[in-house]
Amino acid sequence: MPDLESIYRRTLERCSPKSLIQKEVSADLPRVVVGVGKAAGALVDGVAAAMTIEQAMAVIPYGYPDPQWRGSIVVAHGGHPQIDDHSFDAGEALLRFVDGIDEVLFLISGGGSACVEKPLEPWFSEGELIDVNARLVAAGIAIGEINTVRKHLSAIKGGRLAARVPRRSVTLIYSDVSSGAASDVASGPSVPDSTTKRDAAEILERIGGFNRIVTALRDESLPETVKAIANATWRIVADNTTLVDAAATICESMGLRVHRLSEQIESDVGAAAAQLADRAASLKAGDILIAGGEPTVRVRGDGKGGRCSELALRFALRMKNVQALFASSDGVDGNSGAAGIILDCIPGQIAPAEAAAALARSDSFPVASTAGRAVIIPATGNNLRDLYLVARP
Repeated sequence: MPDLESIYRRTLERCSPKSLIQKEVSADLPRVVVGVGKAAGALVDGVAAAMTIEQAMAVIPYGYPDPQWRGSIVVAHGGHPQIDDHSFDAGEALLRFVDGIDEVLFLISGGGSACVEKPLEPWFSEGELIDVNARLVAAGIAIGEINTVRKHLSAIKGGRLAARVPRRSVTLIYSDVSSGAASDVASGPSVPDSTTKRDAAEILERIGGFNRIVTALRDESLPETVKAIANATWRIVADNTTLVDAAATICESMGLRVHRLSEQIESDVGAAAAQLADRAASLKAGDILIAGGEPTVRVRGDGKGGRCSELALRFALRMKNVQALFASSDGVDGNSGAAGIILDCIPGQIAPAEAAAALARSDSFPVASTAGRAVIIPATGNNLRDLYLVARP
């Protein structure tokens, strides 16, 4: 029976942001570095190992690793997934830092949307950004839609940060969003944005309850996000496909027959559980199903859990006699205190009524961790969405 937790841990090691970013460093890159997001510390360290950095700033959500490099660096922290006062302090510090620089190497990873922020004034206030962000995160909508709104309320996102750099910027992206969606990572502070304020307004209108924000978004005087940035280039260093590819390589080296989902899972968590269960039903001994992505979850209560624990519980209600792992690459699954859940061999004994009650109050973790066991690791600094492994023992 394959050790799924070992495969997961080895996959994270192969996808280390510090090692992956070193392969992207070349002599012509700017020597002033700005890292933003959960992986910012490791990304700065990787660049510092491969070239000389003149000065740097890293903005990181609380609880994620700081850079170990001890050169001329400013480190700031902010909230995640909720914006807090420290996020605005970090935003002010970041703008001051960038405004004094002619050329910047931006290292962008997920988590930057919440940990660093400044409202686009005078149209929006700090309090409004906190409220809108909290309600969007709980609404169960796709991350691309959440970030579309965030961009249009921010003085940093939607390309506005890089637009302040007078000469040249290069952006290397360690992506936690859909494949190719560079402008969605950390809400795209250093790449051009193709969405419009009308798009943002329509998303908020569909959710409801944002009348003042919608009115402001429809104000002709409100500027659009940045659609083109002179002397700016960007590329994606790694994304969820990198994570799934690494897991597949490890599994093949173990002699397992690998079956993959070709697309990232981004549907509602219930539909995602059904999709995985359907694919897993035909697995034979020696087979392993590998998938990745990030399903959407609507928060319905104040229970304990996250995407991975809810997906694990919903999957366990559909399947018997398989082993499975559902875990985040950043080591944090919602408010569960765990990275995810391992189901060593689903017993088929989860009471449907108990599970339904838990799901109704967003309290999936206690039931899922009883049916299986929690994966507990430190916050990794990796941030390439989630990894899902299913095998027939």
